[in-house]
Amino acid sequence: MKPVTEPGRVRRAGSGDAVTLALLDGLVNPSPWTVAQFEEACADEVNSTESTLLVEEDGRVLGFVVYSRVLDEACIHNIAVHPGQQRLGLGRTLLSSALDELQRNGASRCYLEVRASNAAACALYQEFSFQRDGLRKGYYAAPDGREDAVLMSRPLRGVADECT
Repeated sequence: MKPVTEPGRVRRAGSGDAVTLALLDGLVNPSPWTVAQFEEACADEVNSTESTLLVEEDGRVLGFVVYSRVLDEACIHNIAVHPGQQRLGLGRTLLSSALDELQRNGASRCYLEVRASNAAACALYQEFSFQRDGLRKGYYAAPDGREDAVLMSRPLRGVADECT
């Protein structure tokens, strides 16, 4: 796949995108989500707490982010960029878009967990002011056993925002 030179168009994913997202996740995730999990994350239900954004260029899905909001708490569940498109700013674009939407919709704090070995993702999250909150030992399946999850979070609104 030829790398794009600019971030593509970000749009909300629909249920018709689930198979494509599962295939993409399988390329980059040691424990990829199933098509059924993506169908649920892309459901157009009004009452759904989960949302998915994707970035595409010329009809090709290059990456996605799955996130949720319950009351004022948000969580990034899954973010992936096609291997041939990594380190071009697409993950940054997706994360920024998700955080902006979450803040607009009333979330005050965002949480996530990331594989301890995923240095690129950890660096991206730190760039977005996520702070390490803890470690969940043996959380992820790994080829040689289990891998730790780094727990991270960041505020989406300042204290002044909470008082208005």
